[in-house]
Amino acid sequence: MPKSVHVSGSSDGLREALEERLERAGAELVEDSERAEVTIQIGAQGNSDISIVPPSSKSPDSGIVIELSDVIIPNGGRSWENGVMTDWIEKIIGGKKPDSEAQIRFWVNVRDVVDAITTICLNEKENIPNGKYRMCGRRGWRMEDVTDEIRVLWQRYNNSINHSHTIESLSEVPSPVRGLHSNVGERPDLSKLHEVLISSGGDGWHPLVSMRVSLMEMIASSK
Repeated sequence: MPKSVHVSGSSDGLREALEERLERAGAELVEDSERAEVTIQIGAQGNSDISIVPPSSKSPDSGIVIELSDVIIPNGGRSWENGVMTDWIEKIIGGKKPDSEAQIRFWVNVRDVVDAITTICLNEKENIPNGKYRMCGRRGWRMEDVTDEIRVLWQRYNNSINHSHTIESLSEVPSPVRGLHSNVGERPDLSKLHEVLISSGGDGWHPLVSMRVSLMEMIASSK
């Protein structure tokens, strides 16, 4: 059933994508939180029915707290680790080498994120247990695998716009980006999120937007 929803917090790419997704789902966005059936706070500045915060931040006193990280947000600023991806792409486009990082990241596209938050938001409250829910991608990514793919996609983009493809470049198929499936030491626990999305009538937490599509969107938004 459509609901009235109040969204507050930073006006970044995540909030814009969430509000657009809520409206497409039939929700009514209201400016007055007192008129809303559900309130969503982006950031840890206040309390609400649903709070979306970075991991390890001080959790607000909200019913549902979503700890979110590693989100790819084309045209979306630098929040939620999107700035890391933006820096990699800007340096590769500029012919520079990105600063090395050993951290394994669990990238996820913002469209998958707002789809899941909308499902939780518009479900009946009694179906969603209060508590913390970790949200990020399911697959771990090494920096070098992602930046290698960015280089390949950027070169192909350049060849296309400059009409500089050769037989070799057209016949060469980029190798798939290589996510880590099993050899990750500290994989985020996404079981609570998966279970609550199933209880909400969905298929659980299965992000659909591929890394390659996300990277192409980021490259396109950088130009």
